[in-house]
Amino acid sequence: MFAFLAVLVFLLEAAAAILDAIGYGSIAAALWDTYCRATGNRKAAERLELRAAIVALRRDLRSVSSVDEFARWAKLRRRLDALSASFETVSSDLSIERTAFELYVNMVLRVAVYGVRAVVSIYNYRVAVFYVPQNWFYPVLWFLSLPSAPMGSVSVTVWAFACNRVCKRAAAIFNRTLRPVAPPVAAPAPGSSDVAAARPAVGSGSALIG
Repeated sequence: MFAFLAVLVFLLEAAAAILDAIGYGSIAAALWDTYCRATGNRKAAERLELRAAIVALRRDLRSVSSVDEFARWAKLRRRLDALSASFETVSSDLSIERTAFELYVNMVLRVAVYGVRAVVSIYNYRVAVFYVPQNWFYPVLWFLSLPSAPMGSVSVTVWAFACNRVCKRAAAIFNRTLRPVAPPVAAPAPGSSDVAAARPAVGSGSALIG
């Protein structure tokens, strides 16, 4: 019983740390993509069709001269504007649907993770996960057994806290290991002034505005 409880609490804290490291938003976004593919979401499919049609029309429009073939160019332009408006409407509706889906998944995941952890801790708040040698931890025996576990034991609350700290630290180390290292920024050349360095930025900004 004690070994099962210790493993259960550790697995729950490890799962919570992994979900925090990945991000509930990223998980919800991945589930949204899976949901659209599995259910054949009509608006998502319509958005893809409209985007493909817009790309094709823009390609045709670039190949038509607005001077020599004005009638054909105007017809393609009107059709492109209509498709673009439909694309914006479908994208807006799909964005609202996606936001609602991700909020729901985010809430369900958080309630499941934190709810199960809370239930396990509350249900077993008097149970000892394991006992420790009293001579080793005599000054802090009362702390290890908080809130109501037998004296000389480690309570579920303390064990969960320790597992949570270890799992979060391991997840942070794993993230730093996988995170790409940004290339170092080259130092400015000696003698260059801030004004001289700022001149190209001002010029480029003027050119963009013009």
